[in-house]
Amino acid sequence: MSGQEGIDRLLQAEQDATEIVAKARKEKAARIKQARDEAEAEVKQYRSKLEQQFQESQSMAMGGSDKSVALAVETEKGLSDITRLAESNRVKVVREILTWVSSVDTTPPVA
Repeated sequence: MSGQEGIDRLLQAEQDATEIVAKARKEKAARIKQARDEAEAEVKQYRSKLEQQFQESQSMAMGGSDKSVALAVETEKGLSDITRLAESNRVKVVREILTWVSSVDTTPPVA
């Protein structure tokens, strides 16, 4: 019977070791999950901080936006005026260019 008792003890020790290893794996997985969650929270907090800084810098840059908007409107108006004038004078300019090209004096200069 002592042989059977030794085998039983070995089987029990193996089962205990298996349980210990399984418990250690579960604890490791829990620690990894906790670390991942903490890292995600830290990244989210950092991203939020950067977004806030970006929004603040944008609002500060837009503080002068009244002047920028007025300048953009004025520029757009000027461009539309130039485009309108160019379209209205396009035919006249083409005619004048054709007149200049077709009325070239081809007589040689007197030496």
